[in-house]
Amino acid sequence: DSLLHRACSGCLMCSIRSSSRKPTISIYIAVVAACILLHCNHCLCFTIKSRLLLGAASSFQPTIIAMSASTPNDEMQHQDASALFRHALDSSRLGKRHDSLESYTASVGRGSELDKEDIPKEFSLVTILCRNEDTQSDNAISSLSILVGKKMRGFGEGFYNCFGGKLEKDLGEQKQPAKGAVRELEEETGITIPLSTMEESFVCTINFTFDDWQENRAMKVHLFCVFVSLSADATSSTQNQNANTIHIDPDQIRGCDEIEPVWVHNCYDLPLQQMFADDSIWLPMLLHHHESSIGVNLKFDAWFHFHKGGTETNSIMHYHIQRHDQDMSNNEPKQSAKFNLEKKLFHALHDNHIHNPSIKEFKESWSFANSVRSFMKEGNRMTHVLDVAGGHGALAALFLLLVPECESATVIDPAVVKGEVGVKDAWSEYWGEKRLTYRHECLRTGLRKELDRILHYNNQDISPTNVLVVACHACQHLTDETLEIASEYGVNIAVMPCCQKDHKGSWKGLSKRLAKSNGNKSNNSQDIASLSFGTIMDLLTAGKMMAWNTGLQANVEYVVKMKLMDSAITLQNRIIMCKSMQRRDDNSNDEEREAAHQRLALAYRRAHKVDKVEKNIIQRWRNAFNESFENILPGLVAGFCIGVACSHLMLRRK
Repeated sequence: DSLLHRACSGCLMCSIRSSSRKPTISIYIAVVAACILLHCNHCLCFTIKSRLLLGAASSFQPTIIAMSASTPNDEMQHQDASALFRHALDSSRLGKRHDSLESYTASVGRGSELDKEDIPKEFSLVTILCRNEDTQSDNAISSLSILVGKKMRGFGEGFYNCFGGKLEKDLGEQKQPAKGAVRELEEETGITIPLSTMEESFVCTINFTFDDWQENRAMKVHLFCVFVSLSADATSSTQNQNANTIHIDPDQIRGCDEIEPVWVHNCYDLPLQQMFADDSIWLPMLLHHHESSIGVNLKFDAWFHFHKGGTETNSIMHYHIQRHDQDMSNNEPKQSAKFNLEKKLFHALHDNHIHNPSIKEFKESWSFANSVRSFMKEGNRMTHVLDVAGGHGALAALFLLLVPECESATVIDPAVVKGEVGVKDAWSEYWGEKRLTYRHECLRTGLRKELDRILHYNNQDISPTNVLVVACHACQHLTDETLEIASEYGVNIAVMPCCQKDHKGSWKGLSKRLAKSNGNKSNNSQDIASLSFGTIMDLLTAGKMMAWNTGLQANVEYVVKMKLMDSAITLQNRIIMCKSMQRRDDNSNDEEREAAHQRLALAYRRAHKVDKVEKNIIQRWRNAFNESFENILPGLVAGFCIGVACSHLMLRRK
C-alpha cells in the first residue's frame, strides 16, 4: 500500500482512499493482484511491477529529477533511496544517522564496548554490476543492472543479498580479503574474477554490531564492486564501461544449493524490502554513484548497529558512513592519507580489533624503542633483543620492525597475555622472516637461560655487545635484577623503571631537603628544581651502572645515558641506557694516559700563571737574597767549622 502510494499519486490505492463509494469486487481483485506483485520477487513479477509502476511515470519523474538536482552524490541519504529505489525500507527501520564516528560510538555504548573482547567474524561481499547499453532517457529506468542472489538456506534464508561468505584464516583470506571474495564468487555464481581486479575493486569495510551481542557476534564485511559485460567477446563495445570491466558469458552464471543468482535489469527495482536493512542505505548510495559517475571509484567505511531480533526485526538503531572517493583515471585518492609506520601499525591493531596493547602502551613502546635505537645505532648492538616482563610483546616486535639488523626478539614473562597473538597477527607481515617468540618463565631463570642460549649454546659467534636486554616500566626490584643479571653477561641494557621504593626513607628525606633548599634560593616557584624521589632513585641506578666494577666479570664497562620520554605519554619517563664496551688492559692505553698527563700539566701552568708585575717583584727578592747570602757565606762557613771543633773537644774530654 505504502509503496503504491509513493509511486503514483493517481494509482489504484489512492483512488480507493479518495472514493466515498464502497469498493467493488473488481477493485478488491486488483488490490490483491497488486499486493502479490509487490511482495513477490520472481523475475517475471519484477518485470510486471516495473511496467505497472512506470505507467505513472508522468507523475513520478518530476520527483526524481528534483531529488537528483538538489542532493549531491556524497550526501545522498536513505530518504533519496526511498524515492529512487521503489522498494526501500521505511526510514523508521533505518535508524539514526550520525555525522561522526565519535557520535556513533557514544550512542551505541555498551554493545560496541563488549565487542572489544571478541574479534568479529570477517566476511567478503561482492556486488556485480552491468551497464545497460540500450538505456532509454528515462529517469525511472536505471542504466545499471545488478546481480543478486536469493538465499536458499542458512543465515538470511529467503533474503536477497550480494555474493560472499566467511573468510578462511587458514587460506590467508583475512590478511587478503580479495582472495576470499574471488573464491566465494566463483563458488556461488561460477563467475571468475582475477585477483588483481578484485583487489582494485575494493570499496569499503562495513562493521556490524548487534544489541543482542550475546547471541549475535560482531561482523566485519569487506565489500567489493565489480563491473561485468554480458558478452563472451572481449572485443565487444565498451562504451560507458569502467576500466576494469570483466567480459563474461551469460551462460557461465549458475547458482548453488545455497544461493540462486537473479539479474535485476533495472536497479531501481531492487527488492530492498527483502534484503538486510543496511542494504537500503549503502547499496542505493553505491548504485546512485555509479549511475552518474563513470571512472570515479566510490570509497567509504560504514558502521551499523542493529536492534535485537536479527532477521525477524531487521531494523537498524544507529549508523555512520564516512566517504573517501577516488578518481580511477589516475588511481590516486583525492585526499590521500599518508600514514607513516607508526600510524600503519596502530591502524593494523585497530582494524584487527586488538586492544592489548592499549593506546598508552603502544605510544610508550614506540617512544622507548626509538630512543634506544638512536643511542645503540652503531655496532649491531640490537641483533638479538630480550624484553623482560614484556607481556603482549609490542616492544619486542617494534625492535624487529625498526631495527634492520635485528634478527630475533624474545619476550620473557611468566604471565600469558591475551594480546601476544594479536600483535603477531597484526604486525607479522611487516617483519617478514624475523622471529618473535615468547618464554613464559620467571626473570631470574628465564633471562639467564635465554642469554646462555644466545651467547653459549648457539653455533654462531655472537658477542655480548650484539645482545640488548630491555625492560619498559619494570618495578624497581625488577629493574635492579635485570641490570644485575645483564651486566654479568656484559650485554647492552635499556630500562625505564617505575614503582621506586625506599624502605629506610633516607633518600626520601634527601629529596625533601633538596626541594626545601632550592625553594629558599628563589621566590619564583618555576625556578625550584626539586628532585622527586623517583628521579633520585633513577640517578642512583644510573650511577651504579657507571661504577668501575660493573661488568667486570664479563670484562666490559658501560657508557650510560639517561633520556626523558615525553611526559604527556607517561610521568615515569626516565630511560636508562647502558652501552656495553670492551675493557682494555692497563698497558694498552699508555699513549692516552701520557696525553692526559700533558693536558693536566698544561692546565696547571695556566692556572698558576702570574703577570709581569708579580714576576718582577719576585725577581728582586731573589736578587736581594742572593747578595745577602754572598755576604754572610764566609761567616756561616767559619761558624760551622768552629762548632765542629768545639764539639769534638768536648766529646774527647768526656
